[in-house]
Amino acid sequence: MENNIIILEDENGVEIEFETIDVYEFEGHTFFALVECLPEGESDEVLIMMVEGDLNSDDAELVMVEDEALLQRAFDEFVKRDEELSE
Repeated sequence: MENNIIILEDENGVEIEFETIDVYEFEGHTFFALVECLPEGESDEVLIMMVEGDLNSDDAELVMVEDEALLQRAFDEFVKRDEELSE
């Protein structure tokens, strides 16, 4: 996937740039795997977010995954996909 940068706003209204490293369908939902754009060598923690609403409409938005079990399964799916791409 190309360097797709999106800007999200945190709870304090601060804009943060993220690179989209994967978008995938899983268990009937669309998930985005994101990495915050940071200087080299700093943390590259993956953030998994879910699309709420129709992805192709203006009403769609990225939301945090509230269900911890679903979040873990979605993260595991991302890791599996990432490993398959690396092979």
